[in-house]
Amino acid sequence: MMREDEYTEFKKTTGELNAAMVSVSAMLNKHKEGKVYFGLKNDGTPSPFTITDSTLRDVSLKVFEAIKPQIIPVVEVEEIDGCEVIALKFSGDDVPYSAFGKYYIRIADEDRELTPFELRKIMIGREYEENWENRSTDQTVDDADDRTVRAFYDSATSCGRLPEIGYDKRKILDRLGVLNGDRLTNAGVRLFSSRKPVTLMMAVFATGSKDTFLDINRTEGNIFELIDAAVTYVAKNIRWRVEMSGDGIHRKEIPEIPVDAIREAVINSFAHARYDIPVRHEIDVFSNRVSVCNPGSFANEFEPIDFYTRNIRSFLRNEVIAKTLYLCKDVETFGSGIRKIYTLCNEAGVGVSYINEEASFTLEFSRADRNAVAENVGETGMLSDAEMNLMKSLSKSPRMTNAELAVASGKSERTISRLLAALKSKKLIQRMGSNKSGYWKIV
Repeated sequence: MMREDEYTEFKKTTGELNAAMVSVSAMLNKHKEGKVYFGLKNDGTPSPFTITDSTLRDVSLKVFEAIKPQIIPVVEVEEIDGCEVIALKFSGDDVPYSAFGKYYIRIADEDRELTPFELRKIMIGREYEENWENRSTDQTVDDADDRTVRAFYDSATSCGRLPEIGYDKRKILDRLGVLNGDRLTNAGVRLFSSRKPVTLMMAVFATGSKDTFLDINRTEGNIFELIDAAVTYVAKNIRWRVEMSGDGIHRKEIPEIPVDAIREAVINSFAHARYDIPVRHEIDVFSNRVSVCNPGSFANEFEPIDFYTRNIRSFLRNEVIAKTLYLCKDVETFGSGIRKIYTLCNEAGVGVSYINEEASFTLEFSRADRNAVAENVGETGMLSDAEMNLMKSLSKSPRMTNAELAVASGKSERTISRLLAALKSKKLIQRMGSNKSGYWKIV
């Protein structure tokens, strides 16, 4: 038996034409397509009524009068369970659509009027879609980084999502829809350009705020290069533990945050960011969390947690970029990234939270805060200024001797030894190798 859902609405008769137009607007704004059946009850059982040629014309006329911008629907008679019903089928790309001057969105099998903020968000997204991703730039095929394009082709063909057409940079870029003649589109530049079109800021902070950083890094490149750089940076700056296998011989290193979850967050960040204004991506490793921040608010009217708990189709802010990442399997399935992140983190006991603002979206992963749980750290449970400054020096130059640290900090060697011992007791640093030739590792 048929059911109402986000693509389908039932009406008993054409006496409910006005309500049906609301559903048409809602489904167009949500999925750009849908169906309304006249002659079915809410449970999908037939509700017979008289259908004439005039009835079909009334439905078409109502669509013409109510829905703006105008669409050309298909209105036809179908037979369901031995009864004739009217099937109104429609589609359109000129989102947002109004019904009688108001705008609606489809949520499950119900229609809800859009708030001014939601409508503005759709309007901005529509303008962005039309004016940015497919616009030509001054860069040509020659500006596409050959190594990046080749790596994409090898990955896409090996996973079976792109046919083996033979490596030809121009043909591949043209097939992806990132060329207008000889010119790279905006999407093509962000994905493949050798001119370092995207900026990524990465930093490690001593505490849960940005007061004191232990490391800071600014990297520029194309999306593929920066995805790898971001994941590598986080993996390098989080803690790992070692577990022995049952045979007592083989070792397995386990990160405090699943690296696959970090990678999903980073890919989502680059896939769904706003690129039509000067922007930069940001990765922050705090003492109590890791934050992945992308420019542009969350590109859906749902909350991120909804994609974990419900089966929802994802809205693609950058369709060409997202589909290209899908072809090389950086994106497994559209709309599955958030679900994968929550699943992996739940299994690892890692908390996931998010901050959705109009100009940015930040996904955060919790981690045990060594500052807060360390013993004998003082009343605040935090590092002292001297300890944080010493951590910063060691992160930059891990092979500095006590004497060198004393000179750099203006403190005595005895004080440096005491501070190092305190940081070791809090399990924030670890001595690797001998006292003479080894180095300090930030853990």
